[in-house]
Amino acid sequence: MKQTGRIAILFACFLLGTLVANASAQLEIHPRLFFEEQYTDNLFLRENNESEDWVTTIEPGISLIYAARSVDLTLDYSLRYVSYLDNSDRNIDKFEDIQRAVASAVFFSGRPFTLTLGETITREALDLRDNNAAYNDLTNRSTVYRTSVIPEYRLELTPSFSILFGYNYDRRDYTESAGNDSEIHTGTLTLNKELSSNTEVFVRSSYRIYQSDNDDQFAQQDYTLGITQQFGPRLTATIEGGYSLVEYDDGLDTQNSNWLLDVNYRVSEAMSFAVIAEQSYLVSITRGLTDSRTASLSANYAKRDLEVTAELFLDQLEYVRTTREDDSLGTRFYVSVPLTRAFSVNFDAEYEWATYKPGTEDTTRLTTEDITRLTLGASLEYEYRRFIASLGYRYRSNDSDTIGRDYTNNIILLSASMRF
Repeated sequence: MKQTGRIAILFACFLLGTLVANASAQLEIHPRLFFEEQYTDNLFLRENNESEDWVTTIEPGISLIYAARSVDLTLDYSLRYVSYLDNSDRNIDKFEDIQRAVASAVFFSGRPFTLTLGETITREALDLRDNNAAYNDLTNRSTVYRTSVIPEYRLELTPSFSILFGYNYDRRDYTESAGNDSEIHTGTLTLNKELSSNTEVFVRSSYRIYQSDNDDQFAQQDYTLGITQQFGPRLTATIEGGYSLVEYDDGLDTQNSNWLLDVNYRVSEAMSFAVIAEQSYLVSITRGLTDSRTASLSANYAKRDLEVTAELFLDQLEYVRTTREDDSLGTRFYVSVPLTRAFSVNFDAEYEWATYKPGTEDTTRLTTEDITRLTLGASLEYEYRRFIASLGYRYRSNDSDTIGRDYTNNIILLSASMRF
């Protein structure tokens, strides 16, 4: 599907919504304008021959919310122009690259049959090893168009037992040739049983067909058993476990267990802890199917005068059709302190240890690479009614044992946004 045609879909959802409108329908429209000026001392994230530049971003946008009896529609759409003072040939001004959008249409919410349509246009990192998405819009990036269609039907056999029939169509298109355009068709059958007001169990079976513009064409079967338990008003836990089988069109098969542990504990109204651990098959943007294992421990504290978030994380990726492996361990920290009703100051930090084992297809990275990354940030924000301004600084260092992969980057940002 051509990218320009996706915009027609976004607004067609709203036209369709008006057909089922009623007297109680509500519509909100909010235009906005965002401006940012950025100085960077290492635009291309190089170890040597660093290039400094001034980067200007202008992003006009609009958000729409439409709610009627049978449909809920939301749309956030903008055009993000990025220009470089000393590297104007790198300007991001093509229509297919400047679009940003998040749109959804939910029909017949709360009824046995529901239909959800979604469309997003984002800019994402291609290779997660070099994920500089929050700091650099040039290196290792592509605009991604994603469309989803999700019809579901829930059959209530008893007040506590139901069967859910679902289908998910997911299409992804990348403007850069390195990204693998793909279509995913997934059918699911889920049996839910509420044992008590605090306990719910389910059995789920799914069949997925993955098609892409490379050789990774496969079918995946998942069988999962899960339980969600509420242990009083403060503690909730979800445990899932099952089996996954992947069969490639060229004859290669792989199988593994899939599982999830999600525990949330609220100490008080302001303080909470969460533990999440998961193993599953995930499709990477450029390198096909991966066996993914993730874990995190986070703590959150939020009150009017202070907001703090701290997290420990572990990510492991083993690529199914190559010997490549990505392992990372790290910590993140964020704190926000209001100074007055209008001013606030924010700090964030991240430290990561990573080990990257090359795959059989790699031609530039022939040995295992060990990296440590440090990111520090601070900002002063001002908010008055619908106007927000921010002055910030970011520092990032990449320390690698591979020649030519070290770099440091200092960024100063000044931004302002107005919502009408």
